[in-house]
Amino acid sequence: MNEFYQDEWVWITGASSGIGKELVKQAYAQKAKILLASRKTKDLERIAKEIGLEKGRYAVEKLDLENYQQCSEFAKRCLKKYGIPKVVIHNGGISQRSLTKETNLATLEKIMNTNFFGAAELTRAMLPEILGKKSVHFAVISSVAGKIGSPLRSAYSASKFALVGFFHVLRAEEEKSGIFVTMVYPGFIQTNISMNALQGDGSSTGTMDSVIESGLPVQLCAHRILHAVANKQREVVIAGIKEKFGLFLQTIMPSLFFKMIQKVKVR
Repeated sequence: MNEFYQDEWVWITGASSGIGKELVKQAYAQKAKILLASRKTKDLERIAKEIGLEKGRYAVEKLDLENYQQCSEFAKRCLKKYGIPKVVIHNGGISQRSLTKETNLATLEKIMNTNFFGAAELTRAMLPEILGKKSVHFAVISSVAGKIGSPLRSAYSASKFALVGFFHVLRAEEEKSGIFVTMVYPGFIQTNISMNALQGDGSSTGTMDSVIESGLPVQLCAHRILHAVANKQREVVIAGIKEKFGLFLQTIMPSLFFKMIQKVKVR
């Protein structure tokens, strides 16, 4: 057990499924107190019961990241109720499977609001209440798609790139004031992310990508995220050989990488 988390509040957005749910389970096993946040509070209560979270060591709060204007009120309310957390994990988000030319504005806005503006506004709203009072560690779940743009993910990739820019700047501005940032870049992880991904018209795909189905176990992903935070890593890539090779090739041979990414099947 890592004592880094013991008796400390860890806030996790998007805690109702996938990586978020597993983070709840593993952080609680390390004696953390967990604030579970998502749109689906009934699912959060079910998860708390399923995991066996003890009364007084967890809280459930509704948070709809798409309606990011509500994040300021959420931040103020939760800081007042639970105090300043040690860790905030920005995990909530939604993916995409549609060509740019087929993606309507409403879908683009939904993805950007949920994935970027929600995390950015929640963080921005917390800063006046925490700066100079306590160190807070933000773990930000971007994606390998936040480093590499690939077909069918224009809005998703844009939102993940935006997270990188925002939190890199925040780190440069406020690390000296006690704000620490770990950027997390998962590749293909075994979750329902592709099932819930949006098509161009905003409807869910309802299908599982083969690369997601054969990806890394979600348990490994959550473990590496919590380990990176506890060890104050500024960046961690959690991905298989294929994604890591893509990142490497993009750096050393960008022209060849671009030719390869153009050949990715889009249907």
